[in-house]
Amino acid sequence: MTGTSSALSATRGAAPESPMSRITLACIQPPCLDEISLSSQANMLEVGLALLDEALEKSPAFCCLPEFFNVFGAPADNYCVLAENNAGPVRTRVSALAKAHSSYIILPLLERDGAGFYNRAYLIGSDGEPIGHYDKIHPTLAEREQLGVVGGNSIDVFETSHGRVAIPICYDIYFPELFSALALREPDLLFFPSLQRSDHEPASEALLKARAMDTKAYIARASYGRRTDQPWKAGLMFGQSAIVHPDGTVLANAGHYEGIALAHIEVPFAWQRQRCGGYPAEPVRRFLREDRRPDAYGE
Repeated sequence: MTGTSSALSATRGAAPESPMSRITLACIQPPCLDEISLSSQANMLEVGLALLDEALEKSPAFCCLPEFFNVFGAPADNYCVLAENNAGPVRTRVSALAKAHSSYIILPLLERDGAGFYNRAYLIGSDGEPIGHYDKIHPTLAEREQLGVVGGNSIDVFETSHGRVAIPICYDIYFPELFSALALREPDLLFFPSLQRSDHEPASEALLKARAMDTKAYIARASYGRRTDQPWKAGLMFGQSAIVHPDGTVLANAGHYEGIALAHIEVPFAWQRQRCGGYPAEPVRRFLREDRRPDAYGE
C-alpha cells in the first residue's frame, strides 16, 4: 500500500472483534553501538530480533520496533544500498515471527518504492500478512537531502481486532496539526517508532504525554538504547522506549539500555473527566468534539 494523494485516507483492515479487552503492548529497544559500521548494524538487527522473540513469548497483542530498523547502526552513506538489499528479508523474518506468535508487529523500514525511498512502518497482522503501511509525512532535512526520502501524504488509521491503530514516526511528533487530524479519526493506539536523539529526556517524555492526551489514545514509543555492557552518559542515545496512557501517565519505560517496555492495558479506553464548573464526568473525546470551534481556527 503506497501513499495516496488524499490528505486523510480511509480506514483500513478488519473491524474490531470485541468492544473492549485487556491486552499487552511491547516496545523493543535494541542496542545503539559506539562504532558506526555494517557489522554494528548487523549486530543491532540480530539483538533486536532476539528481543522481539523474547517479548513475543509473553503473548503481546502488539510489538513495536524502532525507526529505520533495517539500516540503523550502519554508516549513513550505506543506508540506501543496505535498504535495497535487506528490506525484503527483514520483513520476511518479522512476518514469520508475527505468524508464529499470533501477534501484530509494527516494523519500520527504510525502503525503496519506485523512484524514491520512504521512511515506512508496516503493520503486520497476527497472520503474518501486512495489513498496510504508513509513510512518514515529515521526513527530516537529513533524510530528504542525504537519503532521498520522500514524504508520505496519507494519514492512515488501521482497524485491528484490538482497536484502531496509527503509526506516526519520529519527527512527525513535532507537528501538532498531524495529531489534531489523528484525534478526529479517534485511534485507540498510536505506535511511535523513533530515533529522536537531539532532544533531552524530559522533552521526549513531555511530547509523548502531550500527544497521548491530544489524541486521547495510548502511545507506545520504540527507540534504541545503550548496550548493557557499556556505560550510559548524557549526550548518548537515551533509549526511553515507553508506553503512555491516554491521560498522560507513563505506564512503562525501558530506561537507557537495550531491553523491552511492557504494559498491560484496557483497550479501547474512554478517558473521562469532569468539565470545568462541576459538571458530571463524561468521556473527554465527546465533550471536546462538542466544544470544537473549527470556524475560528482558520488554516
